Amino acid sequence: MTMGGNGHGGKAERLKFVGELQRMIRTSSGLVFIGMKGLNSSETYGLRRSLRPSGAKLKVVKNRLMRIALKEEHVTGCDEWLKLDTAVVFLSDDPLAAVKAIATCAEEVEKLKFKGALVEGRAVDGAGLKELAKLPGRSALLTMAAASMKAPLVRAVMSFHGVMRKLAVAMREAAKKAKE
Repeated sequence: MTMGGNGHGGKAERLKFVGELQRMIRTSSGLVFIGMKGLNSSETYGLRRSLRPSGAKLKVVKNRLMRIALKEEHVTGCDEWLKLDTAVVFLSDDPLAAVKAIATCAEEVEKLKFKGALVEGRAVDGAGLKELAKLPGRSALLTMAAASMKAPLVRAVMSFHGVMRKLAVAMREAAKKAKE
């Protein structure tokens, strides 16, 4: 359901839309508020497409209706981000992937701006989101963690291998002396 640009949906339609926003707030792992002033439909579609792999959903919202939904869900600290043209990205399993996707789109489309976010109950401003986007992604972090766990094992195996080699040399020497 989308509230059209003219904002003249009936009260029942607006209430239904607010209910949908509330459900999305409850089920998301966080919210990213972005400024979309001047974005055309193909740029918006490009952003939606780039968010798909992360499971995040983009919703262009009327600020007043989003404020109502946030208030009903007892979410505070977002009012400063609900000014002018706003879209909300409802985060899913991999919030960092969504933030990275938005940042990549913002590099290509200068009109797209981070306003702020609520991630894991914490408010993050636009500058903080830009810094988050610079962090390595989930798969890179998992690779780094696996490599750091693997390194001690490799060292232990190499040490054990060295001890075994010395033992084999010592046994060979002992065998030679026994034959003499």
